[in-house]
Amino acid sequence: MTRARLLAFLLCDNATRDQNGKVTLHGVFDKIIAPQSPREARLFYVYYRVVVTEPCVLALNVTDPSGSRVTGSWRDTLTELGPAQAVWAVASTLLQKPGSYLLELIQEDGNSESFSLAQMRLTVEVAKD
Repeated sequence: MTRARLLAFLLCDNATRDQNGKVTLHGVFDKIIAPQSPREARLFYVYYRVVVTEPCVLALNVTDPSGSRVTGSWRDTLTELGPAQAVWAVASTLLQKPGSYLLELIQEDGNSESFSLAQMRLTVEVAKD
């Protein structure tokens, strides 16, 4: 049973939050062009907005083109009912292989079950000279 209703699930270059909690997203995208030679890690951001109907835990699962899980600690425990939003930073160095990555926002249940709230594909391409 889902305990949160999804309103938005987006990737962006940057996100800012003002004193009133307003989030502004900059550079929404669905494709990354990676340089041929490794450079310093760049961050991008995963934004979600939900309406919480019961306390729950939301997490981000990232799967690379070969089907392996990319490790990261993207997890929020939501205890207050009503609208909730968050921004998670992801380092571009975690996306080592060119191809299609699956990003999935899930609701974790206490008894090791999880429910998918949203999925998106992120394409990583290598820059051509």
